[in-house]
Amino acid sequence: MPTQGYATIGLKPAILLKLQKVTDEYYPGMFLPSALIMLMNEIKRGYYSVGAYNIKADFSGTYTSLTIRSDVKNWILENNEILRDEYERKYKVNCFSRFASIFMMNMFESKSNSKNYAIRLRESEFLWLMDEYDKRKNEYKIKHNVRNFDQFADIFLRELLEKVNSAKQILTI
Repeated sequence: MPTQGYATIGLKPAILLKLQKVTDEYYPGMFLPSALIMLMNEIKRGYYSVGAYNIKADFSGTYTSLTIRSDVKNWILENNEILRDEYERKYKVNCFSRFASIFMMNMFESKSNSKNYAIRLRESEFLWLMDEYDKRKNEYKIKHNVRNFDQFADIFLRELLEKVNSAKQILTI
């Protein structure tokens, strides 16, 4: 909600540089604050969750401020309350700025990890999937309560991947 205003958080130069580099990788041409808004929304929608990765952070240098929307800062503060104990144990975090730094780096790592599970289809494969949808529309509507192509694609491709994984397990025995 942009009408809420803006807030600042302090980041060390090495952390800010790393976050900008990763932003350029996943959101080319965007500024870090905009990328954080997109990441927050993707996480809130359940596209992936923020994991706890082995982050080695350089906290040397003087703090630099990063201006972000206040709803993003409030969301990071909420996560600070929830994850404070875990981050203290794993990362030796003792202040909000360090938590925000590590949390944002974990957000980008989670985004990167979620890309490993993405399926990329060429146009010809997409047409095949649409044909399968036409053939199985009624069956999936009854069986899985599927009402549109997106829901069908999610379920159908998940079933295919489960079959492939089962076949791999059988073949490795």
